[in-house]
Amino acid sequence: MNLKFFCGLFALVFIILSCEKEFSNVGSSLLPSDTFVIDKQTASVEVEHKSIEIIRSDNLSIFYLGEYEDQVFGNTTARFTTQLSLPTSPTGIFGKMNVDQETNGVSTEDTNKNPHDEQETVTEVWLEIPFYTNQRDRDGDGVIDTFDIDPDDPDSDSDGDNLTDLEESRSANLDSLNPDTDGDGINDDEDEETINPDTEANVYEIDYLYGDTEQEVHFQVKKLNYFLSNLDPEDNFESDKAYYSDKDFDQEGLTSQPLFDDKITLDFDEIVSFKVDDPETEDVDESTEVDQRLSPRIRIPLDTAFFQQSIFDMEGENMLVDNNRFQEYFNGIVIGLQSTSSPLMMQLNFSGGRIQIEYDYKELVLTDGGDASNAEDYESQDSSSAYTLSLSGVRFNTITQTQTSAEVQTAINGSGDGQHIYLKGGLGVVSYIDLFVGDAGQDQLQTLQDIPWLINEANLTLYVDRQKINDLGLNDLPSRLYLFDASESIPLVDFNVDPTSGPNPADNKSTFGGLAQVDDNGEVTSYNFVITNHLSNLLRNPDDFDNVRLGLTVSSDYFSTQNTSVTAPTAFEIPQSSINTPLSVILAGPNHSNPDLRLQLEIFYTAYE
Repeated sequence: MNLKFFCGLFALVFIILSCEKEFSNVGSSLLPSDTFVIDKQTASVEVEHKSIEIIRSDNLSIFYLGEYEDQVFGNTTARFTTQLSLPTSPTGIFGKMNVDQETNGVSTEDTNKNPHDEQETVTEVWLEIPFYTNQRDRDGDGVIDTFDIDPDDPDSDSDGDNLTDLEESRSANLDSLNPDTDGDGINDDEDEETINPDTEANVYEIDYLYGDTEQEVHFQVKKLNYFLSNLDPEDNFESDKAYYSDKDFDQEGLTSQPLFDDKITLDFDEIVSFKVDDPETEDVDESTEVDQRLSPRIRIPLDTAFFQQSIFDMEGENMLVDNNRFQEYFNGIVIGLQSTSSPLMMQLNFSGGRIQIEYDYKELVLTDGGDASNAEDYESQDSSSAYTLSLSGVRFNTITQTQTSAEVQTAINGSGDGQHIYLKGGLGVVSYIDLFVGDAGQDQLQTLQDIPWLINEANLTLYVDRQKINDLGLNDLPSRLYLFDASESIPLVDFNVDPTSGPNPADNKSTFGGLAQVDDNGEVTSYNFVITNHLSNLLRNPDDFDNVRLGLTVSSDYFSTQNTSVTAPTAFEIPQSSINTPLSVILAGPNHSNPDLRLQLEIFYTAYE
């Protein structure tokens, strides 16, 4: 409170000395003395809930895949539908020769080749979908936070070899997460000669996975048999066509045979591929050299015969050189999870997803010392290559949600007692907060507008009902909530003017708040928002600022403030950040049985006596 007093005192003196216009009505004749008093008022609030049953799901920044279990708010199931796109500047050529050259040969002034069937043969097809990952390292010791025994101490020793993480990260020959880097049986602190076998190796923390990640996961990938137009035929193809979460082509029978239908084990390690050994360089083994490093991802093997017939046997056709024609020919794929032993929901980087088609072919190569103009100087050689289709174009989530509990449904229906506030991401529940409601609330607002107090800070603190959370088993709570102007579905002024940012999502808009506050046991206890500017505008400029309804949702992050459309049970806009997380929480409402936990607006101000 001392900090607030001095801040308020300094601000008041500065204002009086500089004669700011907005406080000109406070003139010296109105100040009976030069005594300043720091005090606090509270204002009651009311809360209303709305359910989210159907959303526009083709414009999301993060897509779902899998099943999320929630005893209170209902279970969520999600499938992902996407078009495929050809490579940039597609040629429709596999191997080195086009169809005409394979059939008729090559005859130019400098080059002559006989007709040659390259026999392109698909060997492997992989659907790759990267996980969202991070490599945050708060203390800069070279060990990312999730593997760091103390992420705030660069002198910690995460692998227990008596060398600090910082020491090991500064040495090219040591691995901070392996006490015996070279595997010779001698720990790094005692080893006089250590050689790190892979100095470029990366480790990652995997984000946005909810559930049992160690189980075998049953994936199903099907070919879509419906063209996904990006223009709306009902609007004469003059606007974008929207796709909604209740659209299920699989249930409508518009998918064909599975391209994959089996279980795989998730792998969270970096994927390293090596070069192919060149037989012409006998003194060098290229197969030991790293060709590519990929971040952790799901890799699903697809039906090679299907892609041989549908793609490679169509070499030279128009659909392989024009993306629009290709998407009319190959409509896309639908990816889903079959029932697993334990629910698992994943949010994956579909924007980085691809189908990688690996193939062998017979390449015509010029013999040593051969003449390119002599067709007889060429020989057939085994070669291999890869062809990539990206998961891009029209794409959307099909999301279904089971019935919420009777308690939550009562609150949504407006029959609740105000004891609790219910929030759920995805197809969930959003809450609305009204300040200064009813006659008493309006009288208080008018009084605050009439009295020339200096508003030091205004807070909304939302306390988690820990007993209820624990009883219901809701252990995975959101790391952040989002408070916004619900009248226009836009950020509050306090959000907009908050400059705080950083590499960690928790660093963004940290003054505005909404971050989960935890106790010594690591349990979430509350969320706090600072809305000082919002309240000051309402009190000092009532002609320009209305007492708008505030929206409250769970949030995945504050990187995006875009909205998406809700179409059922009623139509309204909702922040995308709420859709981008399946998590839920139950908070103490304005009428909670414990007065200390009740939601209310706290106003800290400086008065003059």
